Amino acid sequence: MATIHGTDASTSPELHTAYHEPASAYVDVLPGSDATLKGQKESNVVQAPAGSRGEATLKKFLCWRMSKKRRVIVIVALVLLLLLVLFLIVWFAIIPAMIRHYTKSIEVSLNYMDVVNISDASTMSVELSLQLQHDMGVAASTDATTASLLFDGSEFATMVFPALHLARGKQDYALTIDSDMEITDQSAFNAMAKAVMTSASITLETSASLDAHALGMAFNGIKFDHELTVDGFAGFSDPAPEIESINLASCSSTQDLINVDVMLNNTARMGLDGIGALNMSLYLGQTYLGYAISQKPELGIPRGVSDQIFRVTMDPTA
Repeated sequence: MATIHGTDASTSPELHTAYHEPASAYVDVLPGSDATLKGQKESNVVQAPAGSRGEATLKKFLCWRMSKKRRVIVIVALVLLLLLVLFLIVWFAIIPAMIRHYTKSIEVSLNYMDVVNISDASTMSVELSLQLQHDMGVAASTDATTASLLFDGSEFATMVFPALHLARGKQDYALTIDSDMEITDQSAFNAMAKAVMTSASITLETSASLDAHALGMAFNGIKFDHELTVDGFAGFSDPAPEIESINLASCSSTQDLINVDVMLNNTARMGLDGIGALNMSLYLGQTYLGYAISQKPELGIPRGVSDQIFRVTMDPTA
C-alpha cells in the first residue's frame, strides 16, 4: 500500500469526503435574477377552459352583458331603427302637413261669372273665371270635386270644380270653369240675386273638399274654403244708363207705352247672357211709375256696354 506524505490514502476521511458524489444536485439562484422572474411569470399563467375565451371579453352594454360583435350588431340595428322612425315621421306627418298647407294657401279671386243659359228653375249653365295664385314647394294635383256656393252663410247652389295641376314655384293664372250650377235652396238663391242686383258688391263663400296627390301619395279631405267678392249691378245707377231715344208707342186712359233705347254699361263682374227678357220696375223717388221689359231677350245683360231697347208700360195717373 502506498503512502503519500505519511498519510494512508485508503483510510483518510478528507479524501473520502472530497470524492463523494451526492445523490441529487441543486442550484441556488439569487432573488431578482432573470431566471426567478421567468419562473414567476410561468407560474402565474393559468390555462383557460375550452369555450371561455368569449366570456372573458363580455362587457355591460345598456342593460345586458354582451360581446363586442353583438354590441356592434345592436348599435347598427338601433341606427337603422332610428332612421326608419324618422322616415315614417317625415313621410306620414311632415309631408302631409306640408301638402295641406300648400293647398290651403292657394289664393282665389273672382274675375267674372256669366250666366249663359237657364235650363229650368233649378239648373243654370255658368262660365266662371277664377284667378289662382300659389307658391308650391312641390308639384301636386287635385281631383275634380263638387263645390258649394254660399251667401250669408246659407248654401244656394253647387257646381263641379275641375281637377287642378299645381306646378311648382310661384304661379298666377286664370282658371275658366264651364259647368252647370244646381240650385239647392231657392230662397237663398233669391236673396243672393236680389243682393247682387241692388248692391255695389256682395261676398260669396265657396266650400269644397279636395283630394290631392303629390310625391306619389294621396292626401284626402283637404278643406278648400274661400271668399269671393262679386261686384254687383248696384241697381244700374253707377254708371247711370244713357238714354239714346224715347218714342211714345201708344197712349190710353189706362196705360202709356213708350219705347226707350238705352246704352247700358254693366260694370259688375256678373253677366246675364241669354237669360230671356229682362223685367225691371221703374220708380221716381219712392213713386212707382211702371215697368220695363227688354225687347232683346237673346241679349240679356252682358258685362260691359250693351245697347238695350225697353218697352215701358206706365200708368198715366201715376
